[in-house]
Amino acid sequence: MQLDWALIRDKAPMIAISALLFLFLVSLPRYDDIAKIWYVLLILLGLVYLLLNMRQIRQTTTAERLFLLAVVVNFCWIALCFYLNGEPGRGASFLWGRHFYFLFLIPLYFLFRKIQVSDSVILLTLLVSAAVALGDIVIDLMQDIDHRLQGMNPNAFGPLQLCLSWTLLFFCLYRTGLRQKSWAFIGLVMALLTVGLSMSRNTWLSALLTTTIFFFYLARPIPLAKRVLLVTVLLALCSSLYLVPSVKHRINDGIGSISSYFTESNRHGTAQLGTFGIRAELWKAAWQVFLDKPLIGAGLGGVVPMARANAERYRTHEVVYRYKYMHNQYLTALATRGFPGLVLLLLVLGIPLYIAMQHKSVRRENEVARLSIVAMLLVYALGNFFEDHFEGKSATMFVSVMLPLWLARLSIDRSRAETHAG
Repeated sequence: MQLDWALIRDKAPMIAISALLFLFLVSLPRYDDIAKIWYVLLILLGLVYLLLNMRQIRQTTTAERLFLLAVVVNFCWIALCFYLNGEPGRGASFLWGRHFYFLFLIPLYFLFRKIQVSDSVILLTLLVSAAVALGDIVIDLMQDIDHRLQGMNPNAFGPLQLCLSWTLLFFCLYRTGLRQKSWAFIGLVMALLTVGLSMSRNTWLSALLTTTIFFFYLARPIPLAKRVLLVTVLLALCSSLYLVPSVKHRINDGIGSISSYFTESNRHGTAQLGTFGIRAELWKAAWQVFLDKPLIGAGLGGVVPMARANAERYRTHEVVYRYKYMHNQYLTALATRGFPGLVLLLLVLGIPLYIAMQHKSVRRENEVARLSIVAMLLVYALGNFFEDHFEGKSATMFVSVMLPLWLARLSIDRSRAETHAG
């Protein structure tokens, strides 16, 4: 049997990219150190492709160019604020080890637009990813190991799994084949179990809010009164999870933390502050830094040194000095790169959301890409009130791969629509 080398040569790029995407998404949730290898290889392929095909930049819409420009300007502003502040603290590792990699979203967008990963590969990848993550957690539980201490931080793991859950749900709703719907449903159940097992209260709250928003959005044809009734039933069902002992303990612990922070007079120890109290003190410090430096902030890594230098005036708890994250992405943006930094962050999140909301899919199956963008951005936009996700590696890697993947789908879909119209 003679090999068709021409066919192999033509298919090799698609096979390589599909394989790297598979390895990245399967390993990321629980083996993020291994996932970095596949991530670097994937973004290098994207960079090489873009450098050899710079003309592709011209073949974009105004909204797409504005988004890509916002990504570049956002990084440049973060870097400028960091260096203007004298390179404080450990900011260099944040700048070049996290924010810099978000720029690779741009070459990946053009790579995915040129070489489209099939729906079957994406579905298989998500299914295996959910199975590996759930299986790894179950093994830890069987060995009486705290699964929350393995892999990435639970507050980073939860949102990632929630985003994958939404995509699997959209595969269930918008794919036509019964087999694909069935596999997507199995993956959805496993992914939702990992969301619950993350024990991340912030993720649970994001899940509840995004579910409510999406239900109203997807159920627009249903009369408003019925939608309200159905949402009420849905919220009641979600509330019933409170009966699960582990969930009840986490919720009660959170409520107790909030209550003790506002009523406890002795806050000298971390134990008295609780998890909410620690966040509140971090938010207070970040806000005070922003008020002192509203234009350029204190630079990455500069919030804690500035809070320490102004401890008496800020009147924040000394626990602030032990943390490198402010646990609120919007306050972090204000404190480290000023008000322009917050505006740029909102543009980076808002423009792709606008592109997805305005897109009209040619085929029903393409709704998976459009709604996955909306769900992912909502999950992180809501979660960023209690975490600064984009200061960490996991969210940066995940979003810088999945967002260009889905945006490229919308671009291909739009091109097909224009071809049919012509």
